[in-house]
Amino acid sequence: MSERIQNRLSRRSFLRLTAVAGGLGLAAACAAPGAPAATGDGAAPSAEVVDLRLSAWADVQDAVVYDNMVNAFMAANDDLNVTVEQYPGGYYQKIQANFAGNTSADILYYQGWQFQSYAENGVLAPLDDFIAATDSGDKFPHNENYDSMTQWDGSTYMTPTDTGPLVIYYNKDIFDAKGVAYPAAGWTWDDFKSTIETLSYEEEGSKTYGWAQAAGWNGGYGRCANFMRRNGHVEWDTIVEPTEARWDHEDVISGLQFVVYDTIANGWSPGPDVIAGGGVGVDTGRVAMVLEGPWFMPRLYGELATTEEGINFDVALAPVGVDATNYTFGHVHGHCITTPSEHKDESWRVVDFILSDEGQAIIANGGRLCGTPRNIENLWAPIASEKYNFENTAAFANSMAEGATPVVFGEGAELHAYGGAAITSLWDKLLGLQETADTAVKTAQEEIQGALDRYHAERA
Repeated sequence: MSERIQNRLSRRSFLRLTAVAGGLGLAAACAAPGAPAATGDGAAPSAEVVDLRLSAWADVQDAVVYDNMVNAFMAANDDLNVTVEQYPGGYYQKIQANFAGNTSADILYYQGWQFQSYAENGVLAPLDDFIAATDSGDKFPHNENYDSMTQWDGSTYMTPTDTGPLVIYYNKDIFDAKGVAYPAAGWTWDDFKSTIETLSYEEEGSKTYGWAQAAGWNGGYGRCANFMRRNGHVEWDTIVEPTEARWDHEDVISGLQFVVYDTIANGWSPGPDVIAGGGVGVDTGRVAMVLEGPWFMPRLYGELATTEEGINFDVALAPVGVDATNYTFGHVHGHCITTPSEHKDESWRVVDFILSDEGQAIIANGGRLCGTPRNIENLWAPIASEKYNFENTAAFANSMAEGATPVVFGEGAELHAYGGAAITSLWDKLLGLQETADTAVKTAQEEIQGALDRYHAERA
């Protein structure tokens, strides 16, 4: 799976692109959706076939998943014809261009930290009435992580279609070769650090690294939030639309100093120059551990594995600090219904099917992680453990039940869950060994606070 990270466009760019033509004004955009007609199965009666358009993420894997999804849905609902659209090479830019041209799909797939700007501009319909009318509330888990990435301003806009919790992948053969115990539940920050050092070595001219920032790229803020928060300190005053940056703290500084700067400086992790050369990663057998999501598995084992024999791997929850809390980023991805759609009731039927056990089984069989901890455990785990030859499936369900969100903003923010502006600049300094964390974070603290102040000033 390609990394699900897109740059957030500026407030001005969003407003320009979403000045929707063809008579679609704010009154139409903000109209409340009608509740589905009361039929035995929740389906609204239709005199003719209704055409619906649904967007899917631009990976080949997602095309297969959603072709199977809509075919299964239409087999049981012959009054609807659903087509799948993919937008490679700039997914969100295409979505915005479609809104601007009044050609938006009825149902759009979003990451949980990306839909908020669209909701604010009235081009996404709240789902709460649909959820209540079809008694679908049990398909929407409620903890801070899920709520932060499915709700905005008191309303639910996005479904928990699939998820992507970050867990520690580890190469069991490298651990075995050095007699190091596998990561276990509750392993500590000190365990993590010592394991990285021990499993970084060179033999017969081949370098093995104990750690990698990410699978073939240079990591980012969302990958390190759990290390920064390990002792309970959070780098914002609130996760949703923070007003105060709290980055200049010992836990943030020491966490970033070790996991980014020190690991590269000491040769315990490949730096940007090594990664650019290729051939280095857990998937090639040269790295002992990496923090990655479920999309990483096909690179480790099976027909899509990087190496012919695959990697003898398992996974574990990220290490904990004094707080003993799981702060790992638990991605939530899902679907929104657009307000320009003339078929919101029918669109909800599709969305509700995707959240059903049958729809979630299609997600699981297609290699994506289900949307709730229950479905991860019951539907995805048996398939994935056999397909990818690993054991600790509970790590994924637990990470979604316990995980965290880095940060969430509305329209016009310079920052996002994987960095942006001052945070990206901070990472560049650390990855390039230009400044230690103590120096770089102090500068970043001021710049991040400035970005927050500008964000709120524009929205005042």
